[in-house]
Amino acid sequence: MAVATPTAALHAATDSRFADGNSCYEAGDYEGALANYRAIVADGQESWELHYNMGNAYYRLDSLGKSILSYERALRLAPTSKEVKENLALAYSKTADRIEVLPTLFLVEWFRAVVGLFTPRGWRIACVVMMVLVCAALCLFLIAQDYKRRRSLFIISALLGFLLLLTILNATFSAHYASHSNEAIVTDAMVVVKGSPDGKSVDKFVLHEGTKVKVTDQQDQWWQIELSDGKSGWISGGAEGILEL
Repeated sequence: MAVATPTAALHAATDSRFADGNSCYEAGDYEGALANYRAIVADGQESWELHYNMGNAYYRLDSLGKSILSYERALRLAPTSKEVKENLALAYSKTADRIEVLPTLFLVEWFRAVVGLFTPRGWRIACVVMMVLVCAALCLFLIAQDYKRRRSLFIISALLGFLLLLTILNATFSAHYASHSNEAIVTDAMVVVKGSPDGKSVDKFVLHEGTKVKVTDQQDQWWQIELSDGKSGWISGGAEGILEL
């Protein structure tokens, strides 16, 4: 089985710390690489390349949970990236938990696939392009003299307007999905899921590093989580056993 492969050299580094991080990675200094990458994140900057490189460094350090967390963050910013998907799949194959995914409606899966065709920035660009096309079609409609041409341009304008609305809808959902996540990754080697937000409550089950969960509620230092197979419970968030995407 192949290991996660770095592609840092494929992307131009405009930030010196990013370049330093890449140099550390290539020299085998993965801790040094992460120090540079985390400094960039601390300054409020991010890109899919940055999170992808962090995922590679964590993977090399056998920090599976944080590696998956970084790859998932990269995938949110670059949903069509083949290299991110491949390394994420490789990392997930190393996790201990095998959780059945409940089937979802076809329309839901189709909509998610459409929204994931572009990044939020890509959808914003698509909105601008569609607006230009709509305006151009309307201008041509207004200056056209021939009845048949005006009718054709009216139909084209209406269709483009409908596509513009769909593009705006997809851009809105893409931006919301990228910035508002209720998902998290288990980053501790093992966490115990409780029946209620109380350390003395019954243990329901155990999760291991790298498992993805959905956060459905929060009370003080406790997070209520739900798995893809429908199981749910409470994890102590104060222990930082899981980190949000």
